[in-house]
This record gives sequence, C-alpha cells and structure tokens, in this order.
Amino acid sequence: MENNILEKVNLANVLVKEAVIIDCNPFESKDEMFKFMVSKFEEAKIVSDSKSYLKSLYEREELGSTYMGNYIGLPHGRSEGVVRPGIGFCKCKVPFEYESFGEKGKVKYVFMLAIASYQNSEEYMRVLATLAGYLVHDEFISGLDKCRSYEELIELIKNFDNK
Repeated sequence: MENNILEKVNLANVLVKEAVIIDCNPFESKDEMFKFMVSKFEEAKIVSDSKSYLKSLYEREELGSTYMGNYIGLPHGRSEGVVRPGIGFCKCKVPFEYESFGEKGKVKYVFMLAIASYQNSEEYMRVLATLAGYLVHDEFISGLDKCRSYEELIELIKNFDNK
C-alpha cells in the first residue's frame, strides 16, 4: 500500500480544545505568544516538558519562516516533551507583529503544532499539508474570523474536510 503525503488528515481529531483561544488580547511579541500557547499545551497535558517543546519551536524557526502571510502564523516544533500530538489555535482581537526567519508581518491567527518525537515525518507533514491547504482559501480565513468557540472552529474544519 502506497502512503500519500498529500492525503488529508482530519484536523478536528488533533485540535486541542484547551488550547483553542478565541478573542485573545494581542501579544507584545512572538516570544510572548509562544510561552502562552506552550502553557496551554502543558495545561492540556499535551506537553510534559515545556522547556524542551519551547526549544523545539525556536529550533524550527531557525530553519525557515512560519509566517504564512494573510495574518497567519504556523509555528511548530517536534520534541520529546510532547506527550501526544496536537494543534492549538489562537485568534487575537488585534493583530500583533510576528517575525520569523527574516520575514515580518501582522498575525491574528496562530495555529501551533505540537509534534511528538515518536511521530514519523510523513505523519506530521500530512497535518501541515492539510492545514496549509485550508489556509490558502479566503473562505476558510474569513470563517476563522467568525468563529466564536472551539465548536464553531471544529464545524468550519469539518465543512472544509467535506470539500
């Protein structure tokens, strides 16, 4: 059986309810946002070693930009500190300045991926590819803006899963 890296992943299955923050106050910096989201993953028992996971986020930043344009940041890190894989989402009330690998822009929507060290690369690349595929659609981004709850975000994802 041939594995297909482009095969969609059901993002609703990996979105962590406790790490979905709607109408968040803006962050002073990407660093502040990283610490905030890592704490949410830790509270949700997704991350057991926040320092290790935070370090993995910064290591990933050294490889290439996680600023996607269109008010979107997509930071991710692979770490032994991740107990189980998950995605967090943060929608800020007001965009904040996001700098990544020499690129700067305003970010309002953050999807942060916690990748366990035991996950194979193909598995998390499928998650990234699925998410990136949604984020190129203006309809999906405007749907993010309308989301007022975790449940509404799940519904938006399910609607795009069916397209």
